[in-house]
Amino acid sequence: MQLTHFAPATNLLWKYLESRGIDPSPIYQKAGISPRVINNPEARISVQSVDELWRQVISVIDDPCFSVKMAAFWHPSQIGALGYAWLASTNLRQAMNRAVRYIHVVSEDINLTLSDTPAGLKLSLDLENSVFTLPQHHDIVIAIVMHMCRFNYGDNLVATEIKLAHPEPACSEVIIDFFRTGVQFDAQQSSITISRVDAEKELSSANKQIALMHDEILMKYLIEIKKGDIVNQVKSIILDNLPDGQVTDKMVASELHLSERSMQRRLKEHQTTFRFLLDNVREMVAKQYIENPMNRMSDIAFLLGFSEQSAFSRAFKKWTGKSPVEYRNTLN
Repeated sequence: MQLTHFAPATNLLWKYLESRGIDPSPIYQKAGISPRVINNPEARISVQSVDELWRQVISVIDDPCFSVKMAAFWHPSQIGALGYAWLASTNLRQAMNRAVRYIHVVSEDINLTLSDTPAGLKLSLDLENSVFTLPQHHDIVIAIVMHMCRFNYGDNLVATEIKLAHPEPACSEVIIDFFRTGVQFDAQQSSITISRVDAEKELSSANKQIALMHDEILMKYLIEIKKGDIVNQVKSIILDNLPDGQVTDKMVASELHLSERSMQRRLKEHQTTFRFLLDNVREMVAKQYIENPMNRMSDIAFLLGFSEQSAFSRAFKKWTGKSPVEYRNTLN
């Protein structure tokens, strides 16, 4: 299955080229990307085409550090609903968690991980098996995360650690000036670390309702773009049919034009089962609904296809170790 990239995310390169007095159109066309798609939020392009676009841009810009300068041209719309969910997050920890969870909405060839370290909350970039191998690919992701953090927190934010998994370029002062702190080059993995105090500070831009609304959009979109995978096809059908009542393996197999046995066999090849995916989707959706204090537990149970609230409560405690009410209380 071909991996894809959110087309409007390439707008960043377009705007930077224009700022340099370079016509972006022929460069995009050389990479096999129609300029018409880059403003279409429904359009996705292959990651190979995006990689070729970067290589074409590098061939006309003689500046190995140009990618950190591009962060100034970032706009939330360039990463779709994830950008707006980030802006509405309660704190930077929640924003980074959203980035980790939904990064494949932006690019299916990029992976992020989040961990707590002695230096603070660390967001790491994994491009080990990616087509994106250029130093500028590392720089742009970490620079955009820094820019987005400052966009929420304030321009005075400084990371406790910046690591880049490539040799130090001759223009490294540009990179160091952007981050306003020392940068460790030749690191094993590119990452940005924010102090726990800064990561957990409540932000003035926080809006839980808007963030949750975009979470729902992202969740559905993420499943949609991965429909070529039998696992995500099953998840998509479960998600669509949850409010209608009991979702069965027979019903899902029928929508896939498969027998129940064939569907189960194909899921087994992916080391999973229908029951596991059903519980996985229900848990994921339940958490989204519970985070919204306006949703009553009885309504959530109905939307998840449970006939009784007590059955939903038992299932949720099995999934998370907490009752729905206990889980909601931990969010306050």
